[in-house]
Amino acid sequence: MSPSRRPPRELPQINNLPPLPAPFVGRDEEIADAHRLLMDHRTVLVHDPEDRPYGYGSSQLAISYGHLYTQHYELMWVFDCAREPDPARLAGRMAEQTEQLREAFEQDLGRPLDGPTAADWLYIFDNAADPDTLWQHFPQGNARVLVTSRGTGAWKPDARLLVGPLARPDVVRLLMENMGLDKRQAARLADTFDGHPHQIVRAGEAVLSGKVTVEQVATVTEIARMAPPPPEQPKPSPALPAQHRADVPDRARTSLRSSLLRSTVCRDTGSYRRWMEALRLRSTATVLPEAVSVGVDLLSMAERVDLLLDAVFEQEDPGFVRALADTVAEATEEARTGRQMADSVRGIAEELAGRWSGTREEAQTQPTAPAEAASCFFFTSWHNRDVDFEEALRFHNLLEKRVTAKLGGRVTKSGFFDKMMQHGATWEPKLIEAIRTTRLMVPLITEGYFQRDWCRREWAVMVQRMANLNAVPGQEPIAILPVFWVRPLGDWEMPADFVPYQYAVHSEGRPQYGGDVYDLVADNKETELNNYVSTLAQSMVAESRTHLPHLDRDLVKRLPLAFRDVNDRAV
Repeated sequence: MSPSRRPPRELPQINNLPPLPAPFVGRDEEIADAHRLLMDHRTVLVHDPEDRPYGYGSSQLAISYGHLYTQHYELMWVFDCAREPDPARLAGRMAEQTEQLREAFEQDLGRPLDGPTAADWLYIFDNAADPDTLWQHFPQGNARVLVTSRGTGAWKPDARLLVGPLARPDVVRLLMENMGLDKRQAARLADTFDGHPHQIVRAGEAVLSGKVTVEQVATVTEIARMAPPPPEQPKPSPALPAQHRADVPDRARTSLRSSLLRSTVCRDTGSYRRWMEALRLRSTATVLPEAVSVGVDLLSMAERVDLLLDAVFEQEDPGFVRALADTVAEATEEARTGRQMADSVRGIAEELAGRWSGTREEAQTQPTAPAEAASCFFFTSWHNRDVDFEEALRFHNLLEKRVTAKLGGRVTKSGFFDKMMQHGATWEPKLIEAIRTTRLMVPLITEGYFQRDWCRREWAVMVQRMANLNAVPGQEPIAILPVFWVRPLGDWEMPADFVPYQYAVHSEGRPQYGGDVYDLVADNKETELNNYVSTLAQSMVAESRTHLPHLDRDLVKRLPLAFRDVNDRAV
């Protein structure tokens, strides 16, 4: 690598490296090992212990490496992966942060960032959920790449570095030097936290500030360790992006959001506030909600943009969306950077303005068309087995009666049972119409369910519709309520697609029925069956308050089938 003329500890001109962690304890040897590995390998993984993957300082090690070896690099850039497990959202994060690097490069050096990277560049991909998914995001060329993760994936052992517990003598020494503790206090804390650096630093800071004594820290920690571990919680449904109106094209919303987040108006809070002030001066922006500028310090940049886009797409005003593009262009000209994203915003805005203008002209000459109605409220999906057809139909009818009563006549068609359709030309269109518009799907789970193509397609359609809604993480709607009709045998491995949904709560906190619902029907256990159906129906009505967008008809057959990892055993 070429030598630098910068002062010894000065960072490169192009960098977004956070400040040096302070205090950062006891990793001198590991930092030196990371440098040695980066001299031998273009990409190196720094990871926590596989059996104790929490907070051992891999991120701090990577940042400290950049500060300590700054003379070896002419560019340093940190990509925050935020432990994002979803490949699409991870790709979006990487694209946004790459654009920030491109703009910084062009602004500082006066030329675009293109071509292969140099060996004296350092890219840090921090907090990867799965290091194996990052390879496609690595730059072309010879830049050194340092990845931090809690796991190892399939990374080659000779190109990865374990960040494990600190040795007891190092802990004692560092607590004495950095925290001002005496040897007895330092030794007691070293024994209490078993080499975990984050715990040691927090405890040392608390003792040093006089908030607690070493004995109090040790006593409370010992008491906490006596408590039994909490019960394992079911995995939640996958997080989804922010909510938007169902009748807005997904591509337009997603592209506009991405372009704005990568533009100069969203560089920081100051640039965002100036943009809002400019936008409010436009006559068409009178509908701009106060929420997009009041209290923005409490929101992330992505949340600010989502609030703004909610207003844009709610109004469907050509003048409003054009004002948005105009103000972005003006800010870009003033900053003299980010023209590519400003042009992208302009193109999307003009496309939307033309679409909305045409819609308004049609509305002046034609009566407003009613919104597309759902063909049914819920869809009973099952394996179509002759052996239990009568029981499945009875269960569906009981559920439909209960749901219809609870809805109070608000729907004309409550349930759809696909066995009632005959296979052929008249069957398939009705099945497609039902699954693409229904609000809820109730799959009757058996081993064979995961192997039947139409069951797999029905499941894929509902998952796609949930994704199209783009709910705020933690507020995603429930659209699939599995019923264990005949539970798979104990040695059956559930498909990965099914796992996030198998614990969908539809029992109001009460323990779910642990047996086969088929047995309740077949054995005429009326009390247990009615209780189960009533609880399920009540939850279905409650969940239906959130709108679920319909899916285009032509997409139903084009979606990849769910349960790709289904077992190959015969039914």
